[in-house]
Amino acid sequence: MSSLGNLAASRRQVLRGAVGFGLLASTASLLSACNTAQGGGSAAPTPTVTDPNDPRNKKFSMIDSFYTLDNDYFQGWAKGSAAAAATFLMSRDQQVDNSNVDTLKSIFEAAKTKSIQGISTLPNTAAASPEIIGIAQRSGIYVSSNWSNAAWSTPFDIGQYYYSYQAGNDVAGAREIAKVLFKEMGGSGKFIHIEGIQGNTASDNRTAGVDLALKEYPNIQMVARQPGGFSRGGTQPVIESLLTANPDVKGIMCQNDDSAIAAVNAVESRGMKDVKIVGIDAIGEFLDAIKRGSALATWAHHGAFIGAFSTVRVFDALAGVKLSPAERMMYFGGFIVDTADAADAYQKLMYSDKPLPFNYEKMSRALHPQDWDPQNLMAPIDIEKYWEKLPKPSGYRIPAEYAAAKASGELEKTASTYKSAFKSDPWKDVRSKCKSGGQDII
Repeated sequence: MSSLGNLAASRRQVLRGAVGFGLLASTASLLSACNTAQGGGSAAPTPTVTDPNDPRNKKFSMIDSFYTLDNDYFQGWAKGSAAAAATFLMSRDQQVDNSNVDTLKSIFEAAKTKSIQGISTLPNTAAASPEIIGIAQRSGIYVSSNWSNAAWSTPFDIGQYYYSYQAGNDVAGAREIAKVLFKEMGGSGKFIHIEGIQGNTASDNRTAGVDLALKEYPNIQMVARQPGGFSRGGTQPVIESLLTANPDVKGIMCQNDDSAIAAVNAVESRGMKDVKIVGIDAIGEFLDAIKRGSALATWAHHGAFIGAFSTVRVFDALAGVKLSPAERMMYFGGFIVDTADAADAYQKLMYSDKPLPFNYEKMSRALHPQDWDPQNLMAPIDIEKYWEKLPKPSGYRIPAEYAAAKASGELEKTASTYKSAFKSDPWKDVRSKCKSGGQDII
């Protein structure tokens, strides 16, 4: 990505070479050196731990597994995870599955033979999550999973080693970014919707959010809805064909920014001046497009944050922190970046070669049991609302632990606790530059 500069470009080149061989473990030390810098481009010193009871002394081992290193969101994820792991003195085996379920399954199957103790991941196909996380459950390996999860399958259904699940509120986020687009279109006109991967929780929920926005804007005419695979390569031929068929389109929404870059490129190459484009993820290239006026807005939900936070969850699980039922499935906050100034500020904060703006130790309940700070707004997921449009499996019952927590008001109490704990806001300056005020969508 152009905004990362020469350091990031050379790091990405090394990492892509590693992807070609299917394994990235050999680059973990490189990532740690690059991504835990505390100033400029210099590597962070290894934390000095003097307390013999500090759980970092156990030097836990983990795998960090995700889709790709070919876009900024997951480069940010890797950067956040690597920095957090270094802070906790954890060995981190980085793996990329290229959105292949069989590859992810093999990663989980090999974890036990590598003496791995925890895994941070996001299954690209929701339906596969019980089988894949079940491998870790049987092996006694803690899992912090993100973004995609089989409907009506919760950590309670898998077992204690499925420690936590985190996601952005995709329905609400997609609804709000679509409404920004529809409002800019003047409330009418032709609209193209590019989905992600059908069967992926994030993609399916974002589609549901777009449908809600369409109900609020009845004069918006959706002329096409097709999947783009969450990638510019998958989206490029799709959007080219759709623009040929619909030369008078006024708005395009893509379910991630990598796909949206393909839309920007297609529109610019055709000299179409009045097409408004929105995306999701706030990757650097799309922020560049917002800055030059070629794109309208994006929903920023902070890949670097969730890469770090998921790693913190793994560490806390291994350090013995017990989550309440309401904490085991949670939303994290994100906001709409909708001005050039906000795009520039977010880009400088999240995609430079400087350290990320997080205090990883403070994220940890194991290290800071009394003054922990998630550094983002978080709230429990109500699973009955999360999957309300999907039929329950025959004979399925809501897990007793979750049902009791909901009945007792624990979800609301947990949301209040996390809101109070959120004291340090890394994005305060960026929010002030957003038209919407940068209010979290959660």
